[in-house]
Amino acid sequence: MVCQALYYATVSVDLTLTALVGLALAPTPVLATLPLAMITLMGAICSVLTGLACARFGYTPVMVVGAILGALGAAVSTLAVVGHSFPALCVGTGIVGVYRATGGYIRLMGADLTSPGQRDRALSMILAGGLVAAFVGPWLATSTMDVLPEMYAGSYLVVVALCLLTLPILLALLRPERRHRSVSESGPARVGGPGPDPVRWRDLEQPRNFVTALVTLAVAGAVMTMVMAIGPIGSEHAGHSVTMGTTIIQWHMVGMFAPSLFSGLLLEKFGRKAIALSGAALLASGAIAGVAGGDFLNFLLALVLNGLGWNFLYVAGSSYLVICYPPGRGGRLQAVAEGIGSVTAVIASFSASAIFLGMGWQGTNIGALVVSGGLGIWILAGRRR
Repeated sequence: MVCQALYYATVSVDLTLTALVGLALAPTPVLATLPLAMITLMGAICSVLTGLACARFGYTPVMVVGAILGALGAAVSTLAVVGHSFPALCVGTGIVGVYRATGGYIRLMGADLTSPGQRDRALSMILAGGLVAAFVGPWLATSTMDVLPEMYAGSYLVVVALCLLTLPILLALLRPERRHRSVSESGPARVGGPGPDPVRWRDLEQPRNFVTALVTLAVAGAVMTMVMAIGPIGSEHAGHSVTMGTTIIQWHMVGMFAPSLFSGLLLEKFGRKAIALSGAALLASGAIAGVAGGDFLNFLLALVLNGLGWNFLYVAGSSYLVICYPPGRGGRLQAVAEGIGSVTAVIASFSASAIFLGMGWQGTNIGALVVSGGLGIWILAGRRR
């Protein structure tokens, strides 16, 4: 949970400042968002490789390497700011993107290392670490950006510190994970060596659960990213202040992570299907609020409900994923799920501006309503195991 909080704090610092730093250093304003895009793009590319590496070497060693690379990338970004080098900034943020690829596996590691009856609750509670980051991350970014003579250099040094703080926690988990990997449901594995063979698609007894996990995670990531990216733009276009735009994003992040304090308990009580349907309904409700108008309340409701829906879908989709494999044998399936989720989020992020220009705030929410409704129909059509 602490690792997840540190990870999302790093993400929020990058989201808060990287576009501004890019604008200050880019040779043309058209390239201002390229450093931020490099984080997203490298995260999407490396998400699949991370899953395959976790299957081969274990979660902890891969995440240690990711944290070290994150610190290295942030250090390069710091030097880029000091040296006023836009290419170096793109290189640094690209390296940070490799660390971003490991963040989605923190919840899956927790689900694997806990007892079978606690996997759903572990998924939810680990995500609750993001609630701390929703408040701490932006504050760290803005309060440290002028502590050094060169503007924004201090904020990137904070990213270095956040990445390095995860190392002692991960190293403490190294021995328990190796002990856990030494025994699996298919038989013993050599301690410290490769674990049992990861589950493949053809081995699945219930392939629809895996497809549901893919669809749920992809829709949650795409719709959330789209609405979150367009929300501040639409708010400014509607005549609202920058402060209002910041407010809706902050409450959107609260909606994303606050339900993790209890969504695991709801998952145990009502089941993953009911939680997934609730998430789809919340996404649809947020879209309806956006379609209803362009007042500040419409934007606030749309973003908060969107965040709540993402949380329920993310927890339920992750639960559908982890029931597809025994603990320690999900590397290949995790790689596919994280890869598809990352790719859809990247597509949504890169196309957000074009979609807003073509469809506007209300038209974008009509699309989100249609996609959310389609997801709800898919979940309803599934049979109980």
